[in-house]
Amino acid sequence: MRFFDGFHAGFMFFQALNCLVLLTWLGLSIAALLGLRKKHIGETARVLWTLVILIVPIMGAVSFWIVNPKDESTQDQSVG
Repeated sequence: MRFFDGFHAGFMFFQALNCLVLLTWLGLSIAALLGLRKKHIGETARVLWTLVILIVPIMGAVSFWIVNPKDESTQDQSVG
């Protein structure tokens, strides 16, 4: 189906889908980075998680929420 001026309905659908994916990536990334900011973890882990969240679109943020790194103060420090 053609709209006025030669735009196709399929083109408009894929552009809307592309915008939705972009907004989802931005929203999840911002939420994951804010969640990461509240965690009490080491600097190396924080930098690695930040890189994963920013470099791997959508799956980086989702993996952060799935793995859900624990705070260093709550980890078991026992030996053996």
